[in-house]
Amino acid sequence: MVVKRVLSFWGKGGVGKTTISSAFAVALAERGYSVYLLSSDFMPSLHDVLELPLTYEPVKVMDNLVVEQLFEDKIIDLWKKRFGDEVYRVASSIFPVGPEIIDYVAGAPGIVEEFTLYYIYELFRNLTCDIIVWDTVATGGGLRMLKIEKEFYEHLGEAVKLYLKVKGVLDKIRTGSEEPLKLIDSWRLLAQDVLSFLKNASHFATLVSRPFPIDFQVAVRAYQELSQFVPIRFLFINMVSFSGEEKEYLKKFEETFEGKLDIFRVPRFDPSPRGINALRKLISEKDLEKIESVVF
Repeated sequence: MVVKRVLSFWGKGGVGKTTISSAFAVALAERGYSVYLLSSDFMPSLHDVLELPLTYEPVKVMDNLVVEQLFEDKIIDLWKKRFGDEVYRVASSIFPVGPEIIDYVAGAPGIVEEFTLYYIYELFRNLTCDIIVWDTVATGGGLRMLKIEKEFYEHLGEAVKLYLKVKGVLDKIRTGSEEPLKLIDSWRLLAQDVLSFLKNASHFATLVSRPFPIDFQVAVRAYQELSQFVPIRFLFINMVSFSGEEKEYLKKFEETFEGKLDIFRVPRFDPSPRGINALRKLISEKDLEKIESVVF
């Protein structure tokens, strides 16, 4: 029986991250794996790449392949349903606030990013499929999302102490319930679980870049920072045409990442692949077999 895996794709905007992840999802589905392709990039291009109508709900697009595009407003609504009442119970136990506090907190910076990771974590725990192929947000947003989750976990440890102090000042310790304390601690433990999931041996992260100066520099920095949170296993250098400058930067990639990551090269296609038939041509059989042997 195949053990469920997550194959995530990270990279700066414009390097073809969505195209590469979609091509992998199609290829794995055609090899008989049950695949869930998810994009958490809120500037959606997944449906353009697959040439599908834009939809807020998961859609089965072919045998063994379901696709979902996340949207910011959908994430906020899901957060309210999952955590809104809990936030209200904690806040109202300290301050004279009404349920409107839920909408206020939902709009706070970092809530969308933090809940997106929770959403993917829940998919991993509850979905019935062989592999989740995750097209992440562009590098800067991806790193922000990971850092917010880490800071959220660290701050919640202090939140319990602060809560006790505030309740002491308000003289609510004797009459108040312990439930808010338990809720705060449950959020901390949940954040810890999400961070552990990202470093799980079943999570295989892929860095996507191009053989150009800025892309190379971003890839080096991204690898250094992302490696603190996720196990980077593969590097895909996309849009390769083997011109003079490209050869120089292909060599730089090899010198920098050889022995650290498995490196793959994807040739430039003009126009860029769109639709399932075109995506079939993007990943070579040799590269697919090599990644399959590592992931499964």
